[in-house]
Formats: sequence, structure tokens, C-alpha cells
Amino acid sequence: MNSGTTSTELNDMLIEFTTYVNDFYGNSDDVLYPMNHIETGERVSLKDILSATYDYLHEINTRNSDMFTWGDGDSLDRERVRDILVLKYGYDKNLYGGSIIL
Repeated sequence: MNSGTTSTELNDMLIEFTTYVNDFYGNSDDVLYPMNHIETGERVSLKDILSATYDYLHEINTRNSDMFTWGDGDSLDRERVRDILVLKYGYDKNLYGGSIIL
């Protein structure tokens, strides 16, 4: 199946989205909602953000529902990735927003 989007465009979208998520929760000093790992205290890494994004895209394909779709990297996508980071990767449970249930 060809979506009409090139690999380069998809890669750029993925980089832009992971940067967007990192700007909210990640490693810099000026993030809006610092997200730390429960056990290590380390701030969320780009690797974990990318892995959680993959998990999110997999959930979208698995659920195959009009109510659960990719929003081109919008705030709901960011919140769902955040919730996957909390539920599956061991980050601060206080940041769980209930946007996804695994």
C-alpha cells in the first residue's frame, strides 16, 4: 500500500514529532513537564520517546478504529505517547493523563 508519502517525508515527520514530545517532557532545562523514570530518576530519553511512538503507531494499526488514529503529530498524539511512557516504560505515574489504556 502506498500512502503517497515518501520515506524522507515520513522520517522528517517522525523527527519533528519526537522533538515535539521531547520539548514537553525531555532532557532540556526548559521543558514544560519534566518526566523522570521512577527507578533511575533519569529524564525521559529520545530513545524511549521513539520507542513509545513506535508502540503508539502499532496500537493505532492494531486497534484499527476510527476513534483511535494518528493526528499528524498533534497534542493528542503527544499525550498518548506520554501515557505509553508512563504505563510501559516506567516514567512518573503522576503524569499519566488517561489518554490511552493498554
